Amino acid sequence: MTLAKKIEKILKDELRPENIKTVIDLAEFLKFKETQDKWNEINELEHEYITEEERLHLEDIKLKGEFIDQDDLLKELGINKNEI
Repeated sequence: MTLAKKIEKILKDELRPENIKTVIDLAEFLKFKETQDKWNEINELEHEYITEEERLHLEDIKLKGEFIDQDDLLKELGINKNEI
């Protein structure tokens, strides 16, 4: 049964108490998929914004485990945590 059919069936059952958990699970899954789709889109378009040299440098940093602390980065950019 497809996801759309499951949702349709649940809604036809007028959201009986036993179906509320299912609706919540479906909503969480759909939100996850939406977020994952956004990241996939960002990854696909990455080459338009990052040069090959920058990409290689990022890969090198990832391999070495040289990551900047988020708080340090925000401070360096002059962004207050509360603004995010």
